[in-house]
Amino acid sequence: MDWRATSPHPVVFVSGPEGYFASRAIRSLREQLKAIDAALEIHEIDAADYQAGQLMNITSPSLFAEPRLVIISGFERCSDDLITDGLSYIENPTSDTTVILRHTGSSVRGKKLVDAIRANANCAEVACLAIKGDGEKLAFVQGEFAHANRKISQGAARALLDAFSDDLAEL
Repeated sequence: MDWRATSPHPVVFVSGPEGYFASRAIRSLREQLKAIDAALEIHEIDAADYQAGQLMNITSPSLFAEPRLVIISGFERCSDDLITDGLSYIENPTSDTTVILRHTGSSVRGKKLVDAIRANANCAEVACLAIKGDGEKLAFVQGEFAHANRKISQGAARALLDAFSDDLAEL
């Protein structure tokens, strides 16, 4: 799934080194879920600090049945417990819960769970690939304007690129 066109799924795997794209995809998912139900509970977990059973505790049905969003960052540093619990969770995800797993791709840690996510119909992957070179940056600028239903000339896009090429967020 493209980072600009994210949509809620029981499990969303946000992969790749481009942090700006990942943060935009996660923010979009959060806003979409909040628009569906303002009572959305948001839980953020650092994968390195994950403890056994934590995912099941957070996602288990509650008395008031409010929807949940669980954002697990740093998945490339995940604990063995997260891999075990994640494998169990993706087979039977909780209704009204979205779990986002953010992996920068800097390591192969959690490969067994990553492979299971990619093979599971309950899961979606958002690829946040790094932008390399001026051609890809120019395409990014043009894509941002197209996404906003705006037009930009080639010269104006190049001028923006010349002014802000070091930082995608500024660009």
